[in-house]
Amino acid sequence: MTDDVLLESLLGAVSAFLGGLADVSAPAALRPDELSPLASMAHRLGDPAVTLGVPQNHGIAAIRAADPAFDLGGFLVRIGEMFAAYHAALDRGDLAPARRFIDEMAWADLEEAAEKSGRRDSGPRALTIRTIRPMTAVHEDDLDLVRILITAEVTGETEPLCEYWEVCRKRGTQTKPGLDLTHCPNCGGPVDGDDPTRCAYCGTRLADPALDWVVRKITVQD
Repeated sequence: MTDDVLLESLLGAVSAFLGGLADVSAPAALRPDELSPLASMAHRLGDPAVTLGVPQNHGIAAIRAADPAFDLGGFLVRIGEMFAAYHAALDRGDLAPARRFIDEMAWADLEEAAEKSGRRDSGPRALTIRTIRPMTAVHEDDLDLVRILITAEVTGETEPLCEYWEVCRKRGTQTKPGLDLTHCPNCGGPVDGDDPTRCAYCGTRLADPALDWVVRKITVQD
């Protein structure tokens, strides 16, 4: 699902983020023009920038408290794999394989954006992930919601690719260790490529926020 270079860059980005947490403390409130490049990028996308490190982020702490198996590093790697699968599907001109982890409400918007992007005529692109960082997290009402900023270099292009991913799941959902994108989040059976929406073994809808994290929104930073 991910080539060696992309996977190595993903693991490096996750390690760099986690390694920097110990040095992060809660700063005073900052104006948008004083924010770090990452926080400033998120601010321009329309949400209040989060400048607290993850240890101070009550949303992540609350998710972990309700789901002891939740691991931030593993979660970020999983999101990076979704990112890779989504862009591989875009490059092939067929988003269907990515439907495994895209919420039904987001699907129509992403499919329409893919049609307008012209990517299906451009061929595959080589990506190197540079940053993957949760910017906001909430654990309230009936929802766990995390917004993640992903930046990547694209071979042959001067400007980096910057996307803001919003993923969610139903509150109370528990992490299943070892689960990946190629297996059903309900029964663990292999995902059949003939139908990217349902498990061929148990009939479960694959992109079900009651079972696993699903993508609710992807915003491209111009």
